[in-house]
Amino acid sequence: MERSGITAFRTAAVLVPALGAAVLCAALWRDSVFSPATSIVQLSALPVNSEVHLRATVLAADPAGAHIWVHDGTGAVPLTLKPPQAGIHAGEMLLLDARKTAGPAAASPAPPAKSSPAAPAQKKSARHPRSTASVEDHPPETDATDGLSLLNAAPGVVMATGKVVRVSHEWPRLAVLAISCLLLWLFVLQRLFALQDKALKKSSQVSRALQELSTAVQSLTREEAFNAEVPAPAVDEVIPLAAGFNAIMAELQRRDGIRRDAELRLRRMTLIDDVTGLPNRRLLSDRLAQCVARARREKKTVALLCVDLDGFKLVNDSYGHASGDALLAQVGQRLKGRFRHADTLARVGGDEFALVLDTLQNRGDARIIAETVLDLLKPPFEIAGHTVHIGASIGLSIFPDAAETGQLMQQADCAMYAAKRNGRSRIVQFGDDLGTAARERLTLEHELQQAIARGEIQLHYQPEYDLATGAVVRFEALARWVHPELGTILPTVFIPIAEESGLIVPLGAYIMERACAEAVAWQELARRPIQVAVNVSSVQFARDSFFEEVADVLHRTGLAPTLLQIELTESATMNGMERAAEIMLRLKRMGVSVAVDDFGTGYSCLTYLPKLPFDCLKLDRSFVSEMMLRRETRNFVGSILTLARDLQMKVIAEGIETQEQLDMIRKLGTDEAQGYLLGHPSNDPSPHLLLEAADTTHAAMA
Repeated sequence: MERSGITAFRTAAVLVPALGAAVLCAALWRDSVFSPATSIVQLSALPVNSEVHLRATVLAADPAGAHIWVHDGTGAVPLTLKPPQAGIHAGEMLLLDARKTAGPAAASPAPPAKSSPAAPAQKKSARHPRSTASVEDHPPETDATDGLSLLNAAPGVVMATGKVVRVSHEWPRLAVLAISCLLLWLFVLQRLFALQDKALKKSSQVSRALQELSTAVQSLTREEAFNAEVPAPAVDEVIPLAAGFNAIMAELQRRDGIRRDAELRLRRMTLIDDVTGLPNRRLLSDRLAQCVARARREKKTVALLCVDLDGFKLVNDSYGHASGDALLAQVGQRLKGRFRHADTLARVGGDEFALVLDTLQNRGDARIIAETVLDLLKPPFEIAGHTVHIGASIGLSIFPDAAETGQLMQQADCAMYAAKRNGRSRIVQFGDDLGTAARERLTLEHELQQAIARGEIQLHYQPEYDLATGAVVRFEALARWVHPELGTILPTVFIPIAEESGLIVPLGAYIMERACAEAVAWQELARRPIQVAVNVSSVQFARDSFFEEVADVLHRTGLAPTLLQIELTESATMNGMERAAEIMLRLKRMGVSVAVDDFGTGYSCLTYLPKLPFDCLKLDRSFVSEMMLRRETRNFVGSILTLARDLQMKVIAEGIETQEQLDMIRKLGTDEAQGYLLGHPSNDPSPHLLLEAADTTHAAMA
């Protein structure tokens, strides 16, 4: 439709000017042509009343325009114009119709002296109404004079009977001008048409290039092929658009790469352990589920080993977390290459690893592999220039004894904790007895959460005596859990559960605040200062806010800081030696004394003692019982007492149950003593009974 409209317009633009020029030229030609058969020479031969067409040059004319002399190149003749045509001048060329009359109508004027056939023609032409003229019978003279006055000239024999038209000599020029204009117009049209064709062609190319670009863009976006580029079109107008799209695609590709890298990192973070590069607990669970499903179909055996490192905490605390991570990485590398490709070794958290043994031939193979793990961990590790020895406690569970994945992991974990409780560096396979113990442990953990709120945690106080004076110097607060069904549960049972579950933090805060509050009342009864000793778990002591928590308890209860003694185990002080020393110094500056409890049962014994500012050293009951049997133990206890005196520490002997033990420790120079021989723990919140018993004991000791 558009092309046909353009073609019609072009046709009209060419034909209309051409037709106009043709009409103009025809009109000019029509006004300029004359009959070659008519001339003045022939006029005399014509009969009277004959009409002719003359084309002649005016030789002379009167001012009134009634009489003129004309000449057509063959002769001259006077004419009488009827009606007169004023404004005719010599030199003009006329086209006129004339008629020959019968006789002379008037005296004929003299012919002009000189004719002027070549006089310049007037550019303007005009049409006149019909007129008549008379001319003489005899042939006129051929010469005439330009500008001859024809006033009073006699009429001739020829009359102008038709129209008189001035003929311009400019018509050829006008025709040439018209044709030139037409040619110029055609040239302009040709250029316009060429430009239009070029524009149409360019528009078509741009449209085609845009369509190709749109198709390429849709294809790439539909296929998400961000790494591809659309082809560069040959049309300059579309090149920037294609380049812009390719730039957008490049940016999308870059961002898509970033997204994919982030997804890979996220997937690795969710499935792979950063420290060891081993699968984590989530990936282990997935692979274990696959192994169990396959073993169920093929009726095979699957074993799960839960491996917990022994001694890792000491390495981590002594040499820093970076060394601990390096040790974990070395353990992973040492174990990783020693098992089948179908097996899965994973780090499930902390210093705990797990090993899935797929499609075993028999149950005994699982224990053999567990022993292999222990053997692999026996050689020392080199960590940051230090030689480190560690072991492992391994719990073992087997499918199909455990029917589900979750049950298999729970049983292996329970067996591993049993191995740690039974002396470490050993293998324990899950059995019915462990299942019962695990269920009981979970039950105790759940009920311990409610024990504090129900008032089931009670404090018993055991006195500590000065061996020189026999006087009570402090009471040690000992927690007892009075269960409504199970009765009294000792700290050796529920404290480990509280530490593993995190309940030791609220439990320890409750014990310290209650002991300090009751110690305030003792001062009024005893009429003298008596300290209270509170045991602090390593979990409590490791908290950054421990010092502030102690200060807050003293402030709320009103107990003087000098009347509080905090007892720490050796393991609690090993959680960063420098930090432990700093907190102990802050406590001592506040007035609180610090004692090391159960000394001699920890990791390093005498090696760390000079580095920490203890006030008291409590000798473990195992030394007291053995020194009565072995001289080496008595000598070791004597060395401890000498070291303590050099470090300005008091020594308290625990577990005094016989008079012989009491006499021995007094002989060795122990400062204070505690044990059933001297006083049993009592749950009386007002220990005046203990004070009375202390007076009796003092008399016996004296």
